[in-house]
Amino acid sequence: MAFANQFALTLELTRLVPPLKWATNKAGNAIMGHARNMRHSGSDIVVEEDLTKVFGMCRISNSLTSSFKTVVTKSASDTTLLEGIILQGGPGPTVARAFQDSSYFAMVVQISLLSWTFETSYLATAITEALRKRLEGAPLSSALPTSPDRQGILGVIRTCESQTSAFNWNMMLNAVSTTLGYEAHRAPIDFPQFVLRGLLDMFPMVQTLPSDRLIHIQIPVGENIESGASALVVWAHHLLDLVVLVRPRTWDGRLTKDIRFGGPELEQVFIEEVAADDEAFITLLDSQREHLLKIKPEPDREDGLIGSIRRIPARGWGNALLADAMSGFLAFRKRSQAVIKDLQTVTTAFAFIIANNLVKDDTGRVIIDEDAAKMRTPMTYNIDKDRLLQASRFLFDNPYISSGEIDRIAAEYSFTTLDKCLPQPSAFEAAARAHPLPKNSDSIIEDEWDRTCDHARELSIFLIALAHVVNLEDCEDLMFAGIAFGVMSEHPLAQQLGEWNGRDALRISDDAWLQAIAVPLLSHRRYVWNLPWDRTCLISDRGWSAWIPTFEASDPAYINAGSVRIGRGSPCRNGVWKTGIWDAAHGSLQFMADPRKVESCGQTTSLRCVEKVTLDTPYCGEGDEVFLVSVRMRLHLEPRPVQRVGYKELQRYLWWAQLSKRCSHRSCIPGNIKLTMGCATIAGFGNNLDNILERIIVYLTAHSVGARWLALATVPWLGVTGDSEAEAEAEVWRHILLRTSDCCFQCAIDQAAVQPGKWFVIL
Repeated sequence: MAFANQFALTLELTRLVPPLKWATNKAGNAIMGHARNMRHSGSDIVVEEDLTKVFGMCRISNSLTSSFKTVVTKSASDTTLLEGIILQGGPGPTVARAFQDSSYFAMVVQISLLSWTFETSYLATAITEALRKRLEGAPLSSALPTSPDRQGILGVIRTCESQTSAFNWNMMLNAVSTTLGYEAHRAPIDFPQFVLRGLLDMFPMVQTLPSDRLIHIQIPVGENIESGASALVVWAHHLLDLVVLVRPRTWDGRLTKDIRFGGPELEQVFIEEVAADDEAFITLLDSQREHLLKIKPEPDREDGLIGSIRRIPARGWGNALLADAMSGFLAFRKRSQAVIKDLQTVTTAFAFIIANNLVKDDTGRVIIDEDAAKMRTPMTYNIDKDRLLQASRFLFDNPYISSGEIDRIAAEYSFTTLDKCLPQPSAFEAAARAHPLPKNSDSIIEDEWDRTCDHARELSIFLIALAHVVNLEDCEDLMFAGIAFGVMSEHPLAQQLGEWNGRDALRISDDAWLQAIAVPLLSHRRYVWNLPWDRTCLISDRGWSAWIPTFEASDPAYINAGSVRIGRGSPCRNGVWKTGIWDAAHGSLQFMADPRKVESCGQTTSLRCVEKVTLDTPYCGEGDEVFLVSVRMRLHLEPRPVQRVGYKELQRYLWWAQLSKRCSHRSCIPGNIKLTMGCATIAGFGNNLDNILERIIVYLTAHSVGARWLALATVPWLGVTGDSEAEAEAEVWRHILLRTSDCCFQCAIDQAAVQPGKWFVIL
C-alpha cells in the first residue's frame, strides 16, 4: 500500500523499529552529566537524541564499525597549549557515548561521513529542512517530536566532525569514484536536498525489509548538475551494507554500463543518472515494483544541491589546486604531469623571489603619521632557503624539486612583474601547441599563462606560510579544503603582489602566515578575512588547530615571531571545547611608577636585571566560541602590581624588535663595561621616561624572561621627554634591539650604535 506522505512512512518505521529509549533507563545524575559534557563540547544532548531517533534507526556494517572505532580511538591526544588549556584530539563526550550505544554510533558515523563530504552550514540547513518536511502531514496529536533547530543541529555536526576527523573518508569516496569512471577532481559529490530528505526514512525501511523494499533515485546530470553518486554509494553500501546499482552517465550525456556494489543478489538501491531535462525523484518501491512513496523537488522553490567540500591531503595540496585550475583552460584539456612539474617550479621560484623582498611592517606603532613610518628604513625579514625548499616539496609532494633549478628560474624572473611578461616554461609552451585552438590561439595562450601566473603568485604565498610551520613533519594526516584560487587574493601580501614591480619592498605583518594557513584550514567555516586578526591566537576546525608561537613560556629571543604550529585537536579547558583562542580585551598597560635612569656616559654597568618580573598563571575567560586569554606579569615590587598582555600582542611586539647578531665573544662572561657617549641604562616599567637625551637606551632586564617580555610590551609606547616633539608625535623614532644569548653586552650596544636613529636595547 502506498504511503500518503513521508510522515506516514515515518510512522510506519516507528512500528517496525523499536523507539530509542536509552535516556529513560539512566539515572538522572548520569543524564545531567552527559548533558553537561556535551554542552561543553559544543553539542546538545536533546538535539543528539533527536538526530539519533532519525539516523540511529540504521545499522552500520560490522567491518566499518570496527575500523572506524579503531582509527578514531587511536587519534586521542592531549597537547598542552597554556596552563589550563589543552589541545584535545580524538573522541570527546559525544563519540565516547556512541562507542557504548549502537544507535548513537549509527548517528555519529553517518554525520561524520556527511560532514566530511558537505560544508557543515549547508548540511545543517539541509537536515533542518528535511526533518521539518518529513513531519508535514502529521496530526496535532502525533507523539513524534518536533524537529530541532538549525543551530542545535550545526553544533552536533561540528562536534561529530571534530571528534572523528581522524577517519579518512576519502579512501572510500575516491575508490567509488574510480570505479564509476570519474576523475578524482570531477567526482560528483553534491546531491540534491530532496534526496537526503527521502533517505532519512527509506534507508532504515530497506534495512528492515531488505527483500521487499527498493530505493530508486533518478537524478538529471549535466555540465553543472551532479548526482552525488560517489557519496550515495559510500553511504548506502559501505556504511549500511546495502547492494547498490549505479547507471552512470558521462559528462557529455552518454550512458555507460551499469556498475554494481555488493553481492549478486537484487539491488536495494538503484541510482540512475538521466538526461538534464528528465524528471528528478527518489522513490520507495516494494518487491512488486509498486510505488510506496515518491519525493520530488518542490516546483515552487529551488531545491538545490547540498554544497560539498573536497578534502585534499595537505601533502600534495598544491598539485590538486593547479590541476583544478588547469582543467578550465582551453589549451590544457588533458592534464600533463610535465606541465604540473613546470608550474611547481614556477610557483617555488616565485616564493623565493618574494621572500627575498619581504620586510617587517611595523607601521602599527604609528598613531599620527603613518606616512612617516613608511619612509624610514624597514626591518629586513629573512626566510631560510632550505625551509622554503622543504615546504615546496611538501606542498607538491615532490621530493625531487631541485634547488639549482629553482635558483635558475628565480634569477630569470627576478626584478620584474610576476605576470604574463615572464617567459613560459617549456612544457607549458609545448602542451599549448599540442592542442588545436581557435584562430586567436596566441591570445588564448597568453591569457591562460597570465592566469597561471596569478595562481602561482597566490600559491607561493601559501608555500611561504608553510615554510613557517615549525612542525611540518606532524602534518602528514592533515587535510585541507579544496578552494578556488581567488580566496587567497584578499591576503594582504596578494594585494601588494598584484601591482608589484619586482623590486620594491613587500611589507608583511606578524599574522601574515597564520592568515594564509587559515584559508584552507577553515575554508567555508567562517569568512577568514572577517576574523579579528589583531587578537587571534589560535584557529581550529575539523579537529585540527594552528596557533602562534608566543604560547611557549620561553625567552622571546628563542621565538620566531612569524612561525606557526599546527596540531591535531581542538582547544579544551575543564571539559569545555572551543573553536579558537583570542586575546582578552583590555586597555593599555598602566603602572604606578615610571622607569628611571640608572647609569649614563662614563659610568660602569653590568649585565643584570634590576627589577625582575614573574610570568604568573595565564588569565583565561570564555567567549561564545573562543577562549579569551592573556599573560599575567607580576612585578617584584610592593604592592606587586600585575600587568596583563595578550599573547597576540606579545607576538606583535616581538615582530617590531630586531634581534642582535651573534658575536665572537663569550656572552656569558661576567664583567662590567663602561658606557660611552650617547648611552644610558634604565630600570623599572612605566609609561614615561623623563630627562633622557641619550640615543641608546639600555633596559637592564638580563636573565629575567618576564622582564624581557614586559620591556618588549612597554618600549613601543614609552614616551621619552628628551626626544623632539616631531619624533614623539610620529612615534617611529625608537628602534628596538633584543639581545640574544649568543651576543655579549658590549656587542649588543655596538650593533645598535652603528645604525642610524635612536634605539632601545633590551638585555
